Amino acid sequence: MKVEKVREKDGKLELLVELSPAETAEEMQRAAGNEIAKRGAGQDDLKASGVTPSEFLANLVGASEASFLIDEGIMRRRAPFALTAERVDTIGAPVYRCSEHAQIGKPFKYQFVCVPVPEYELESYDPVSISVPSYEVKTEEIDAEIDRMVQFAATGMTDTSHDEVMKGDKVELAMQTTMDGAPVKTLCTDGREYTTGAFAMPDDFDEAIIGMKVGETKTFGFEGPDIVPDADGNVKMDSYETTVTVKRIIRSVAPEPDDAWARSTKPGIESLEQLRAEVEEKIRSQHEDDFQRSAQMLAGNELAKRIVGDIPDLIYGVAMKEARENLNWKLQSENQTLDEFLAAQGMTQEELSNALMLQVRTQLNRQFAMNAYAKHKGLVVEEDDLSAFFESIAPGNANIAHADFNRDGRIYAARCAALRLKAAKRAVEEADITRIGAAS
Repeated sequence: MKVEKVREKDGKLELLVELSPAETAEEMQRAAGNEIAKRGAGQDDLKASGVTPSEFLANLVGASEASFLIDEGIMRRRAPFALTAERVDTIGAPVYRCSEHAQIGKPFKYQFVCVPVPEYELESYDPVSISVPSYEVKTEEIDAEIDRMVQFAATGMTDTSHDEVMKGDKVELAMQTTMDGAPVKTLCTDGREYTTGAFAMPDDFDEAIIGMKVGETKTFGFEGPDIVPDADGNVKMDSYETTVTVKRIIRSVAPEPDDAWARSTKPGIESLEQLRAEVEEKIRSQHEDDFQRSAQMLAGNELAKRIVGDIPDLIYGVAMKEARENLNWKLQSENQTLDEFLAAQGMTQEELSNALMLQVRTQLNRQFAMNAYAKHKGLVVEEDDLSAFFESIAPGNANIAHADFNRDGRIYAARCAALRLKAAKRAVEEADITRIGAAS
């Protein structure tokens, strides 16, 4: 892949990307395969067709639409690699264009325009003064965690107190489910535990189950959202038909929280008192993590007040557009409309826009301040800093997050974020901190 800076003007950067014929062919098939998967076709369907993924997609949506989707897929996937190659940190999503469609056996050229993160200076780099809530471990927190562990260890016993399924009951079901006559593997089982009213299945499934008796078999239809959105990001409703037998109602029996149970929780624990002490230390560590995150945010906010110069409307505009797109995607994934979201939040569209703008301004100003602070302090990203960043965004799965960023070409963006995190930690280390008495 070749990358060339075409022009830099008015706060925007234009890059030219050229893929080799081999890279183009690989990306075409990958982009086509992704689009095919979005439309519910599997690898078996593709293999049975005897054609390439791009040809299969053309048969599905038409040649013109297929070319557009493949081009878009290639440009979106390769842009982060180009930004990493040029060491460019950006705000918002790029805007792409190409003059010719991607073709097998030919190089593919395209351009995209992005908004690089601007550089600012601060009026002062002196330590900040912040007041941060301090949290003490409460007995109630320890009790709640012990209770959660007890409930997790509960075993399921057949409940004979009633034989008719009620809301909130855990039941064992045998079910055979089809969509358009084809079996749905994940919904075909001889023994699935299911709790009514827990929103694991659509409401009309619950409504059909509630009131059934143990041993009863019923066939009914229900609708559920398609797990794969269409090309426009819309989630459609699929129709299912299922035959369900209620095998039993299950009653959870929790163990007694005593020394014997405590010893069964993990090696090295000899008593309930020792387990409670370990839980207390775990909660204290969580509170300290919360304290550090709050301190980093507050220190960043204070440093942001020292930015020299005005931030252009262009910056806020692209960030605001991205914030709206992220919100829309979240709502679509939750099968919720904007009006429903606004009603649930008790907000008008104007109030939502104002809230998003405030959020965007705060985040951007803090980001720019951290960049300036890191540069002034001469901070650089080491491997430990990168690991700390991935751990912060994916606790317990830092290696997976690292691999994902590498795979998607976003490793330079990750390094920039890691540098800001390191700067925030340094700002806290140097800050004059007042711990506000125990917060509830």
